[in-house]
Amino acid sequence: MKKITFILILFSAQTVSAQVFINEIQILPINERFIELYNSDNSDVDLTGWYIQRKTATGSSFGSLVSSTQLNGKTIKSHGYFLISRNLYGNSDVTTDLTLTESNTIRIRDSKGKDVDQIEWGGIDIGKSRQRISAGEWVTASPTPGTTNEISQNINTTAGENTATASTPTVPQVTAQAGPQTRVVLAGAPILFEGKIAGLENNSAGVTRTMWSFGDGASGEGESVSHTYYYPGEYTAVLDVVSGGLTATDKMLVRVVLPDLSLSAGGDASRSFFTIQNHGGDELDVSGWQVSSGGKTFTFPKNTILGARKSVIFASEVTGLATPAGSIPELLFPNGSRVATKNEAKTEPAVPMAYVSNKAQIPVAKSVARVSAVSQVQEQQEASTINAFPEAQTPLRAQKGDGLWSWYAGTAFLGALALLGLRLARQESVGGIMATTTPTADDFEIVEDEDDNDDKKASLF
Repeated sequence: MKKITFILILFSAQTVSAQVFINEIQILPINERFIELYNSDNSDVDLTGWYIQRKTATGSSFGSLVSSTQLNGKTIKSHGYFLISRNLYGNSDVTTDLTLTESNTIRIRDSKGKDVDQIEWGGIDIGKSRQRISAGEWVTASPTPGTTNEISQNINTTAGENTATASTPTVPQVTAQAGPQTRVVLAGAPILFEGKIAGLENNSAGVTRTMWSFGDGASGEGESVSHTYYYPGEYTAVLDVVSGGLTATDKMLVRVVLPDLSLSAGGDASRSFFTIQNHGGDELDVSGWQVSSGGKTFTFPKNTILGARKSVIFASEVTGLATPAGSIPELLFPNGSRVATKNEAKTEPAVPMAYVSNKAQIPVAKSVARVSAVSQVQEQQEASTINAFPEAQTPLRAQKGDGLWSWYAGTAFLGALALLGLRLARQESVGGIMATTTPTADDFEIVEDEDDNDDKKASLF
């Protein structure tokens, strides 16, 4: 009986799962994405062998988001936070290129592949995060990466504290949020600035005015305003909110860069594609941008991202556009104005190599053209080398043709001697005056002269 009890205790100890769960998530702006984990256990948890997976709304299976290699040797302290983010936060435990968009599902698995926690969400406003406040309750609020959620602190206050707070008069206030701390945009592209204002629900101070100053001399009014920066540089956009005697101000740094994109087409009439390459060092969000070709237009869906120094291939099966090799599609901003691109009229494969099986490799015409160009350069170099010799050295330059030129020259010389001898033999002396008999066709044979030999030589080379 004691043995059975010991086995049951050992089994239950092995099956206890660590109390680690997802506590907070932010997906926009891109540079401020993060996942925050929390350990509610009384002991530290070694995350070696753990990993995080992601599935999109249309996906049928989970794919890797944070690999076990990135979590090897990492520990989440007892009642502590573990922050996985991009390079913006200084208290990050792991920094990586997180791909988080709307309507995603992520899950954590331990070193044995067992599910530890899972969360799914719809849309999250830019500059906001999804925060856990109880076992099954989530709210959207201002992000608190690596620290306790502010809303959960308010909810966890005691009833006596809540009563005392309720008896204190509430001071009216207005808060404004211009957006992310830093925003990267393209010069010449219309940018939508969307301000967030809070505290006006119970405010009767009067009419509220929302004003923008974009830092380049331009201004606008309204919570959502479109503005275009025409030159690269760093600008400070300021949002001012005035409601009666209440005011609020917020600002963001706008970094404007020149578009450094190239656009090329490939394939044929039956199956085509176009490729957009981002040569710049910043990740670009092309949501709402368009590609036009053959009178048709394709609009990129929300959260379409072009990675820094990366290229993306868009197939005709998805876009519905016909963009065969030789065509030049146009890239357009959401307002329909043209994006300056390096259009490349490349000769691409009939289909991307990802479509081609190992048994049916399709040659790339661009490589063939390169070989032809190299051959022409070699021929020009050879011609320059031949012309460098004087006429007296003709037999030397003919060595390139495996000795054929010497053979032709010798044959021509012997033929000329034979013709001269024939003509001398036909001459007869009549009364001391030399007379020449009229030669007939039988007296001649075809002899190749030097011009013909030169032509033949040229054809050999």
